[in-house]
Amino acid sequence: MNVPIDGVIIKASGVCSNESAMTGEPDELKKESLETCLHRREEKESEYQLTKDPKRTSHDLPSPVLLSGT
Repeated sequence: MNVPIDGVIIKASGVCSNESAMTGEPDELKKESLETCLHRREEKESEYQLTKDPKRTSHDLPSPVLLSGT
């Protein structure tokens, strides 16, 4: 599945995005740079391999993706 995006964060500090218009979730989501997100993804994958925690959600990792109107 392809999801069109309007921007990817290259460098930023303290960015949050309210995506409630698209997702219905009222919480602001923390956004971080692409490099940071990839690094954290590797860390979480390593952690998951050790713990096998089945309670992972899409909010476990920050996202570098910005969507129009959010």
